[in-house]
Amino acid sequence: MSGSRAPRLKDVAQAADVSLSAASRILRGERDRFGKDTCERVLDAARQLGWRRNLLVNGIQTGRTKMIGVMIPPYDSFWVDVLAGIHLVLASADYLPITVWVGDCQEMPHFEQGNDLGLEQISRLLDRRVDGLILWPSFAVAYYEHFRELLERRVPVVVIDHEFSEDRIADSIETDEQRCSKAVAEHLMSLGHENIACLSSRETAWQAWAVRRRESFEEAIKSHEGVELKTWRLNQWGTDGLEVAEELLTQDPRPTAVFSVTDHEALFVYEAAAKLGLRIPEDVSVVGFADLDFAATLRPPLTTMRQRPKDMGRRAAQLVLDRLDGDFAEHPPTTVRVGADLIVRGSTSTP
Repeated sequence: MSGSRAPRLKDVAQAADVSLSAASRILRGERDRFGKDTCERVLDAARQLGWRRNLLVNGIQTGRTKMIGVMIPPYDSFWVDVLAGIHLVLASADYLPITVWVGDCQEMPHFEQGNDLGLEQISRLLDRRVDGLILWPSFAVAYYEHFRELLERRVPVVVIDHEFSEDRIADSIETDEQRCSKAVAEHLMSLGHENIACLSSRETAWQAWAVRRRESFEEAIKSHEGVELKTWRLNQWGTDGLEVAEELLTQDPRPTAVFSVTDHEALFVYEAAAKLGLRIPEDVSVVGFADLDFAATLRPPLTTMRQRPKDMGRRAAQLVLDRLDGDFAEHPPTTVRVGADLIVRGSTSTP
């Protein structure tokens, strides 16, 4: 055999003295119908010749590329862990994730002025015939009008942290916002706080998770008489976090506790408190959400809801695989809600 040519399945079969069909079945793992010696000969021949499966040919034969498009940037430690969970499940099933995103991961991509970049990236994945898609919220919103096209092409889509409540056309994995926000509210009220602020994010179209988180917190607080609550939000670009936190902390009377819908917003409260000469938690208690990698290293360490991003990633990947292995239209799209855990640290105390 020429050294310039990659070994073919035919070469493996010839070296092992078996038929081409037998070599193909054994190398695909279908070994029950063959003797142990025959299987070992084929596997040894494949190793010695350096034969590798041609997944392009396999994809043509089966209609499956065994590739999943993953449009999730490693934006922070939460999304890094989501990606880890996705990778673990796909790798164990011999699927390859192709991960793409928009931007440099320093800022969340803004699609308010047009979603061409998001559409371009998704089109790149579809052009490579990925078997399924896993999307983070902004890409899901950017490609929303094309979801039915994907359903017709039998390309399963799973969205993380976004639910299409009006027209559920894709599976979604999200945090159980209602239960988690209620746990935060009960923690602060159990400490005796009666004047509480909520600092939310931009609440753009793809931040439906933030809306549900804030509304669930408001609902939990309002179910208790005698507790005052005021909500604050960042502007649509998320560029005024420090200014909003300063305004929040200079109210008269000043809130004794602040719930921030993510740890990123909690950082603004820490910065504003330091600028105003306020102490955490003596002058104001602060609670975040996510338990990002910096939360425990803040001074004082941040009380926060610890989400389960790796579990969310695992479930998202498994849901895509289940859709591929089963009857695509048998079960309607579903929403899987994942719990979180309240981690109490030094940033909360009695008022």
